[in-house]
Amino acid sequence: MGRAGTGKTYALGIARHGWQLEGYRLLAAAPTGIATLSLQGEGFEDVATCDRLLADLDRGHETLDSRTVLVVDEAGMVGSRKLARLLEHADHAQAKVVLVGDDRQLAAIDAGGGFRALRLRLGASELVENRRQHQAWEREALELVRSGLVDEAVAAYQAHDRVVAADSKPATTLALLQDWWKAWQDAERDPAQEVIVLAARRAEVDRLNSACQELLASRGRLGPERLQVEDRQLAVGDRVVCGHNAIGELGVANGSRGTITALDPQTRTLTLYPDGTDTREVVLPRSYLDGRGRNERNRRVDLAYATTGHRAQGLTRGRALVRLTGSEDVNWLYVQLSRARHDTRLYAVVGPEPQGAGELDLPDREQPDEYLQLAQALSRTGGQALAIDTPSSLDLRRLSTAELRAERDRLCHQFDQAPRDRARELARATTHREQAEAALATLQQPTGRQPPGMLRWRRRGGEQPAGMPGGVAVATQQANRAYGQERELRQHQQHRQGWLEANAHLGPQYRQVVRALAWQRRATGVAVEGDRPGYVLEALGPVPESTRGRRAWRQAAGEIEHYRRTHEITDPDRALGPEPHDPGQRAARQRARSAIERVHAKQRATDHTRDTQPTRERPTQPRPHQQRGRPGPERAAG
Repeated sequence: MGRAGTGKTYALGIARHGWQLEGYRLLAAAPTGIATLSLQGEGFEDVATCDRLLADLDRGHETLDSRTVLVVDEAGMVGSRKLARLLEHADHAQAKVVLVGDDRQLAAIDAGGGFRALRLRLGASELVENRRQHQAWEREALELVRSGLVDEAVAAYQAHDRVVAADSKPATTLALLQDWWKAWQDAERDPAQEVIVLAARRAEVDRLNSACQELLASRGRLGPERLQVEDRQLAVGDRVVCGHNAIGELGVANGSRGTITALDPQTRTLTLYPDGTDTREVVLPRSYLDGRGRNERNRRVDLAYATTGHRAQGLTRGRALVRLTGSEDVNWLYVQLSRARHDTRLYAVVGPEPQGAGELDLPDREQPDEYLQLAQALSRTGGQALAIDTPSSLDLRRLSTAELRAERDRLCHQFDQAPRDRARELARATTHREQAEAALATLQQPTGRQPPGMLRWRRRGGEQPAGMPGGVAVATQQANRAYGQERELRQHQQHRQGWLEANAHLGPQYRQVVRALAWQRRATGVAVEGDRPGYVLEALGPVPESTRGRRAWRQAAGEIEHYRRTHEITDPDRALGPEPHDPGQRAARQRARSAIERVHAKQRATDHTRDTQPTRERPTQPRPHQQRGRPGPERAAG
């Protein structure tokens, strides 16, 4: 599972270290065309979109076998149905599948949650090093957003002057455009400072794109000639993004970005200089510009000064200006805050009204801090989960005492299924593995180009290279053994973390059930106090007058009634009936008996205090030794 700035590190390692895949075929797939181009740029040769791969597999144009390794990038954005079909094809062919993604970033457009479900059940290798954001405080703020602590993250951005707040939407837009123009001028001198504007809604993105284009035109940064493409007028110098896949024909994908270098209104062509290391210009013909179908949502060519969250996933820029309206969720916010390497700024309307779909501003209700409102609005989760992973909630008010006890026991049994924490064992195994690798490094003699670390000597089935010296062979076996132990413990901890996340609802449910049981027992005790059956008075005595004594009496009465109803005791004289033989019933009887004993102990303590307390009479006249200034006889005697 990847994080911001590290999402493809694991898959890229597979592509570059080819000695791990000798005799194997490496196949990569991604949900979007622009992601497949990124995979090609990172070393993958056989790449396709998930839709294209599924179509080829269904038609028989593509085949998998037991020596195929399928890497699916951005797996969190793959719909559950498509992911299930891919895994089904791989299962039939006995192929290996490596899923790379992050389910805490933007979810799939269609029904999702499959990647998260697999991570929770199987565990995942998590990449924790953030290589994109340069400042430590910003990396820590991203971790806060990832953990759901949006209010603390917003406070961190506010403390570092990264939040631009205004009391109206026009004022916020004006401040954003002013900062964008300064950043654009900086990027003209230093391309590494390229700026991008991020917003959640397509309508907001269109409005910001038009404003940025008008600003550039007024500053003389665009060519005089215009080419009408759908509802956009494009000029030389405009930053644009392609909205249709034409990878095989033109080398552009849905999401490819670039700068217009030339246009021809007569032939209706655009010459585009694409982003990236490839300096080859691309000519977009009339068929591409005017070929938008009815089912296509995106423009074939659109302005790229501002973009939506889904189009920004996988994008890296020097600076990012994030427009917030309060309707976003935490998954969207996490992606947008992780797009820039150097500077990320938030622009929001902060006023007396709650942000987003908040509660009504009632007249008699005091509103919280404006930044807190914004943080609360952005704290909504945007992830998806499978229906089987959605916890069900019971109406505890409709459950009887026996049903509540059964639910409590069920939850306790689920708690017992949690994998135990072996973090200390993992830390010791990691230290042992590092020591074994250090010992191996002092013995081995490097010859030629070899992979680093444990890849230098590890082979399938524990095979060692021929001619390895005896001391090195022993050290290699020890290092391999230490590596295997660490891997086993790490997989166990990954499985534990997935179990804890998948069952995070058990704790609140257990507390609710215990509270409901306690409330029922208290209500039963109050009812018994009013009725005062003979067997209760025989066991507990009269109701005490003190508040604490009455509370203990009610609790014990509730325990007695709970025991009698649970085990169907009908003895009118003895509160707990005869001594049972069943071990479970005997334990329940002992609990009730302990409650009775506590009441008796309080009564004995109260009687003892009353008997030992001296009777004090107020004297009509003070005694001689009690007069002011004259000590009593005992004190006078020393």
